[in-house]
Amino acid sequence: MANRNVRRDVGTATHADAWDEATLAYARAVAAMQARPPFDPTSWAAQAALHRDCPRGTWFFLPWVRMQLWYLERILRAVLVEHGGPRDWSLPFWAASDGGASAALPAAFAAPALPDGSPNPLYRPDGSRAACLNAGHALPDAVTSAERALAARTFTPGFGGRPGIPADRRETPPPGLLEAQPYATVAAALGPEAALDPAFPLHLANVDRLWEIWPARGEGRANPAQFDWTDRAFHFRDADHRMRSLTCGQAGDLANLDYRYAGLPAPAPAGTVVRAGADRGPVECGGWRGQIAGGAGVELGPEPRRVSLCPGDRDGDGAGRPDADTSRVYLCVEDAQGAGMAGSVWEVRVDDGNGGAAVGTIALSGATEGARRFVFDVTDAVADRGADPTVVSFHPALPPSFLVQPAPSARVGRVALMRA
Repeated sequence: MANRNVRRDVGTATHADAWDEATLAYARAVAAMQARPPFDPTSWAAQAALHRDCPRGTWFFLPWVRMQLWYLERILRAVLVEHGGPRDWSLPFWAASDGGASAALPAAFAAPALPDGSPNPLYRPDGSRAACLNAGHALPDAVTSAERALAARTFTPGFGGRPGIPADRRETPPPGLLEAQPYATVAAALGPEAALDPAFPLHLANVDRLWEIWPARGEGRANPAQFDWTDRAFHFRDADHRMRSLTCGQAGDLANLDYRYAGLPAPAPAGTVVRAGADRGPVECGGWRGQIAGGAGVELGPEPRRVSLCPGDRDGDGAGRPDADTSRVYLCVEDAQGAGMAGSVWEVRVDDGNGGAAVGTIALSGATEGARRFVFDVTDAVADRGADPTVVSFHPALPPSFLVQPAPSARVGRVALMRA
């Protein structure tokens, strides 16, 4: 596609003035969609409800988000055109992962009123959104940074999630690295109803942008080639209410769509339609070879919590410390469930008695999503320190000023240090 709509950084666009034309246009379109009844598939409520069916924790997560966002952008643009707006309007992105001032909520979203004094449809009051976001405070790197995800060399099971969808849909697999952070962490900071927040699509656009950045880092980074991924289709309502679909292979190649991101090269068409490896089945993620240590559950809250790890192999093969040359070491956080409070994000650290190392984050948006499982590759942390961790600790990732009352709480069922 020669002509591409450009998704721009909302922070750059509104640096001098919170209300640039693109942001004002977005506010008008959001207001029109919010006024539509929930049974209308192009209403704001209906679009937010789609996220209940998002394939979390799977390698379909990123293409599903890209598709849903693309159709939402088409709905928003159609609303604007219907009211005489620009035909080339594009959804901005909120580059919170860039850190610094970019990690603060764009000012237009924290203003209760539009420039003409009418209510601002982009605004969410304190309680529905963290008060400190409305006050202009930036989220910390522990919540927004995407570096752990971008460092991953493989799409699955690292960067993008595990293959397939569980047979038991009540089970949510461990998230891929980009889903875990910054997708879930920033969403948890927005609150348990993040999908209704007009800032949420801009956050999704940034996650989508990060996916486009990832393969450009080279060193073997590439989307899955297997038919099980490339041919998997998802269906969405378009602006004209008709049901349409895209496959993950189509969405994974941004050259097939009509947009690009400011600051990134325009996407070029893929050289081949069927890539090597397409005839292979889903990637096998392997299983556990033994448990190195385990610990009991713990209640999480506004203060750090520690769990002591007891050495030994509950499964009976006497695993001991794995050979660093042939094994990977993983920390499993089992049966984690939150109470649905804004700011439910904890940084996970491992400690061998000589200091701790952060290995990831858990974000728990509420009881409705059920118990979650998180898996962290701690091989490098173990190798660098020369000893197995003896303590796992959970630290609130947001400063106390961000937390609401009552403070976020959650529970972890157990933790285990495993080799694979």
